[in-house]
Amino acid sequence: MVNTASLSTRFTLHQLQAFVWTARLGTVHAAARHLHLTQPAISHRIRDLEEELGVQLFERQSQRLVVTELGRNVLVYAERVLASAQDMARLDLRRTITGLVRMGVDESCAIIGMPQILKDIKESYPALRVDLTVGGGAQLLQKINNHELDIALHTGQSSQPDVTSQFIGMTQHQWVAAHDLMVPEGDFVPTHALSHRIVCNAPPSTLHESASRWLASDGYAFEEYSSCNSLSLMVALVASGHAIAMLPASITRRQVADKSLQVLRAKPAVPHVPYYFSCLAHHRSETTARILDIALRNLEEAGFFHADEPPQGRA
Repeated sequence: MVNTASLSTRFTLHQLQAFVWTARLGTVHAAARHLHLTQPAISHRIRDLEEELGVQLFERQSQRLVVTELGRNVLVYAERVLASAQDMARLDLRRTITGLVRMGVDESCAIIGMPQILKDIKESYPALRVDLTVGGGAQLLQKINNHELDIALHTGQSSQPDVTSQFIGMTQHQWVAAHDLMVPEGDFVPTHALSHRIVCNAPPSTLHESASRWLASDGYAFEEYSSCNSLSLMVALVASGHAIAMLPASITRRQVADKSLQVLRAKPAVPHVPYYFSCLAHHRSETTARILDIALRNLEEAGFFHADEPPQGRA
C-alpha cells in the first residue's frame, strides 16, 4: 500500500511530471528529452517520488520501463494532479489568448491529430479562432514564408529571417502494398518497385522527394507514376491493389494492423523525415507556445512521430 502518512507537500509537480512522462514514453531517455532535462535529473525525481510514496513505480522489461501494479494506481492520481495544475495555469490564458491564428498542417498531421488538436484548442482558449489550411509541405512552407500563415506543422524548414522553424521530431515513410499483392520475398529494392504501378504526390512534395531519392540510390529516375494529391485516396488505391506507394507510417498503421496493407522491407532503408513547427517571428509567443504544446501532446499520443526519435520540445 501507499504510505498515506507521506502524502504531504513533500512530493512536487516536477516529480509527478517526470513519473508521468516516463510512464507514457517508456524510457528515462525519452522523458528527459521531452522535458528538456538530463536523464539523471529524471531518475532522481522518480527515485525521490518512490521514497516519498513508499512504492516501486517501475520495473524494467527489455529496453523499456513498465509501470508496476501499484504504480498504475499512482499514475491515475498523478495525471489528475498535473491536469488540474494545467487547468489552473490556463485560468488567465483563457481570457488573454484571443483573436485569429492562421494555422497550416500537412495532410498526415490533419488525418492523425487535427480533430483532437482543434477540440483541445477550443476547450482551452475559447476566444481564439483557428483558420486551418491543409496542404503539402512545400505549399505550407511557401505560405508561411509569404506571411499567409502564422504557424505551420510540416516537413519543411524555412530559411527566412522572419520565420522560426523548430525541429520537433522525425516521421517515417515506408513502401506499402495491398496485403495480397505478390511481391518478391526478402528485401524490396528499387527494381522491384519499378515493376509495379506507383501512386505518388506530384513534385514539389516530401513524398515525391523521398521516393525519388530512394529510387536514385540504385540509379533509377522516378518518371512513371500515377499522380494523386490526396493521401487518403492513395491509401485506398494501394489497399485495392491498384498501385504501391511510399506513405507516412502514421496514416497506414491501422490498415497494416487489419492486414489490408503490407509494409515492404525496403533496401536501402527509407530515411526518416524531419518534422518542423514554423511560426512568424513577430507572432504572439504565448499563443504560439500554447498551440505547439497542444499539438505535440496529441501527436505524441497518436504515435505520429517515429518511436525511436521522440519530439524535441516546445518553442
